[in-house]
Amino acid sequence: MNALGLLACFGAAAVLAGAPTGGMQPARRPNIILVVTDDQRFDALGVVQREQGERARFPFFETPHLDRLAAGGARFRNAFVTHSLCSPSRASMLTGRQTSGHGIRDNRTPFRSLETWAAALGASGYRTGYFGKWHMGRQEDRPGFAEVFTFVDQGDYPNCRVLRNGVWEETQGWVDDVTTTEAIAFIERRRAEPFAITLGYKSPHDPRQPPARYADLYAGQTIAEPLSFRSRPPFPWGDPNRPWNPASKDRLNYFRCLRAVDDNIGRLLAALAEHALLEDTLILFASDNGYYLGEHGLGDKRSAYEESIRIPLLAHYPRRIPAGTVVDALTLNVDVAPTILEVAGVAPGWRMQGASLVPLFGGSVPTEWRKEFLYENYQDPEYPDVTFDILSLRTEFAKRVEYPGRPEWTQVFDLRSDPLEMRNVAQDPSASALSEELRARLAAAVRQIRQEGAQ
Repeated sequence: MNALGLLACFGAAAVLAGAPTGGMQPARRPNIILVVTDDQRFDALGVVQREQGERARFPFFETPHLDRLAAGGARFRNAFVTHSLCSPSRASMLTGRQTSGHGIRDNRTPFRSLETWAAALGASGYRTGYFGKWHMGRQEDRPGFAEVFTFVDQGDYPNCRVLRNGVWEETQGWVDDVTTTEAIAFIERRRAEPFAITLGYKSPHDPRQPPARYADLYAGQTIAEPLSFRSRPPFPWGDPNRPWNPASKDRLNYFRCLRAVDDNIGRLLAALAEHALLEDTLILFASDNGYYLGEHGLGDKRSAYEESIRIPLLAHYPRRIPAGTVVDALTLNVDVAPTILEVAGVAPGWRMQGASLVPLFGGSVPTEWRKEFLYENYQDPEYPDVTFDILSLRTEFAKRVEYPGRPEWTQVFDLRSDPLEMRNVAQDPSASALSEELRARLAAAVRQIRQEGAQ
């Protein structure tokens, strides 16, 4: 792991937060909005589908408002999670630490740490709020957030029952529409002072129910069988002989739900513009993990193929990020917390394993930026037959995946020649040097992450 991944200080924080210099009047502290979708894969963006051209699997899919967010700021084209599961990933975004550091290994464990960007910003004078999906088991409190409008566990798409500051109430409407309305109301109430909120969308988690306005969107569209569909994983999963269904309603609902999320991003941007807040607001948009849509015959996530671990990541902050910035450096979900803290000018009181994205805001990449990262996953007692302990090292150009206790399942991929991960070269003599180098680097990364987690 790179030394830059250990955030020791925030030398530029005062400038970014608009701290006074000499006799100058201090600028407004920037607002913070973190938007997190559930199970949105990296290429489930209109801009990425257009960028992929003939390789695009979902050319019909459009996200005009998210594309506008990307065009007006930075798009990180190689963004990943360090654990592709909802609760662990969300805890990483809050803390800047990997699973080994924050301890949330499944979707049932409550998260009650106050070593989060939300608690730190709240203590420094920010008005904080949490809106929508939290996902840490059936936990009802939202530590670090002063105002809360949320639901427990998975919630419901229509007419979801919610907790407003600890009191249950019924709602009417599609859940992500309702959540956005509440977040906008908070912004309108708090617009005169710096605020920091998370907006957690349920979409596009299954069982998917798009709003009525998009029930028939993409009717007649089909999704082609992925090239890797018959390139199966080493672990058992489902029926290996089942055929591909190009017109699956569930897969089309995946994109219908995301199109409705895009509507709400448009509403959010319009509300910020109406109150002249866009220039002074950092918006980070990310997903908690990727998702398989048939790649390697898989659904869900929880393993180390690209479609599971790679996510969309956008940053919009006109005062600091030039429009149209595209970054290809490896970026991670653990980078969210250090980025928010640096932009807000607040130093953390705990050790983080992520790195602030601020040095990348101009599009250039520092020479010391990370060149690899450790991915981890753990067998889920709720699904013991289809989830497994996994440790993986993903570099800029290659990947090694190990399944502790099952050395025969080890995978090595050269991503330059095999970006779809269809040729495992772990036992290929011609790739022995690559495999051994990755093995040693993975072992070193595991030792480091465990040492950090024990501190």
